[in-house]
Amino acid sequence: CVSAMSDILVDTIDGFAQGYGISEVFTSIVIIPYFSNIAEQVSAVIFAYKNEMDLCIGITVGSSVQVALFVMPGCVLIGWVVDRAMSMYLKGFETCCLVLAVLCVAAVLQGGTTNWLVGSFFIGVYFMIAAGFWYHELEDLSTDAELLMNNNSTFDGG
Repeated sequence: CVSAMSDILVDTIDGFAQGYGISEVFTSIVIIPYFSNIAEQVSAVIFAYKNEMDLCIGITVGSSVQVALFVMPGCVLIGWVVDRAMSMYLKGFETCCLVLAVLCVAAVLQGGTTNWLVGSFFIGVYFMIAAGFWYHELEDLSTDAELLMNNNSTFDGG
């Protein structure tokens, strides 16, 4: 069921993005992850409302760690199995957004406490990153030849 829904989602991204005048980059990086994690987000908000901040932080950080340590490398391995070159290569803008998000979360985890101001700061950072991806254009690395060329030059020392 999940794979069928994933296939439908991937097949309709182009039509959705073109129909509403939204870039595929914004759709893939902001809209789809937002709606695919809606259950976790609602749970985190409910636990935060009940003042169960440990559960709230555990849900949100755990979800991010799961994506970073399992989903991304898993996609690369699946790409290798189906003979489709995939990479976790990030350009400067994407790397800066990732580092900014990690630094924000690390600051809250180090402090051990939080308040509404920190929450509003996180929402502001989220909207800044989303706005950045609204205007950002990614390089087209969709062809296998370009990915293989970039990957081979890395391994050959060039």
